[in-house]
Amino acid sequence: MDAVAVVTRLVAVDVARAGRDDIKHVLRDMTGCRNWLAALEIVCQERLEELADVDPTVNPDADNAEATNRSQRSGQTASKRARTARQAPAFGQHMANGALSGEHLDAFIAALQGMLAAARPSLLAVQERLAELACRMTVEEFREHLRREVASIEADDGRSRLERQKSATRLRQWTDQRTGMVHLSGQFDPEAGITLASALQQRLEAIFHGPHPPHTPDDPIEKQDFLRAHALLSLIRGEGRRSGAPEFIVVIDEETLLHGHHVASRVDCGRGVHLPLGTIREMAGRARFVPVVVNGRGVVIRQGRPVPRLDAMRDSRASPVSLRTGRTRRFATRDQRRALRAMYRHCAIPGCQAHVSTTEPHHLVEWEHGGLTDIELLLPVCKHHHDTLHARAWELTLDADRRLTITKEGHTIMTTGPPAEHWA
Repeated sequence: MDAVAVVTRLVAVDVARAGRDDIKHVLRDMTGCRNWLAALEIVCQERLEELADVDPTVNPDADNAEATNRSQRSGQTASKRARTARQAPAFGQHMANGALSGEHLDAFIAALQGMLAAARPSLLAVQERLAELACRMTVEEFREHLRREVASIEADDGRSRLERQKSATRLRQWTDQRTGMVHLSGQFDPEAGITLASALQQRLEAIFHGPHPPHTPDDPIEKQDFLRAHALLSLIRGEGRRSGAPEFIVVIDEETLLHGHHVASRVDCGRGVHLPLGTIREMAGRARFVPVVVNGRGVVIRQGRPVPRLDAMRDSRASPVSLRTGRTRRFATRDQRRALRAMYRHCAIPGCQAHVSTTEPHHLVEWEHGGLTDIELLLPVCKHHHDTLHARAWELTLDADRRLTITKEGHTIMTTGPPAEHWA
């Protein structure tokens, strides 16, 4: 990458007068420059560590933090990148060319550190291929690809990873001396995490649809976080119905229903959680299963009620639930939320990576304007894009295959295919 030429182009651009294409070129150049700078920081950090070997006064992490006016943690991140770059030079090379970001390298570092020590050389051996793939992927897509790569190398259906995750379960508590607020920060293995998240979500929904606690904020995002905190307090106090059973959305396409299991069959545990199939079977006694039948385009055509056993799903499918409530309910039902989770992997707005479990059902025709709470008119949208579509007056339409078209003042802004493409 010719950094001088790129910077020269950036300096010459009059952003205030630039058009859309010009701005996109500026952003591409900025990204390439940022990636090149991240690669240069790695080289600088490597040199600092070399100097530290001969000069005891050199502290690479502290020197980085002081020079860049950042935290010690930023210096530690730079040192971690430098150490990994020595093992995986392919990533450093693509970063120096401006094609790869430091966040991609961080994803590779996390995947490498999460593996069994004996298996790490196998991941390092394919670094050239992975680095080239990363250049064409978002960081989120690359993380998902790395997860599958690691599972393939360890060849144990993710059981080793789950054991490591269980040993890494932690919960921290501290008081912020500036605000006097008590903080909790934790990380849980997927098996424990989905149980906790399920119980918290059920309690949150009960509080959301009931009387709100005093001091509830008006801002929708702040309100959700506030109510989630009170849902946790409510669980601790033993209030409300205590369930917490993890819920598995079993998506059954027509081919599976007619001809049996195939490579595209899937089980979604929610929130992007991945569990070994053996663990899912072991959890069956304390989980609920929701049978959902989708067609080849990924659109729900039948959905049963939750059942406690896998072998009860066939009977449940025979008496499907209604996914249309018309004007009798303003908010989406739990069955409708399950159907949306079965159809979509992320927020329905093209390019958004927010997991579907963090979205809210959006009425294509607003309730205030006579909209119906029917599944054909509901779309899972994250908080950011829900605010955006209102602020920018986006119009959303779905065809029978749930192909989404977003327009503004008659001009098409974005389109996306049917839900099955979310799972491609």
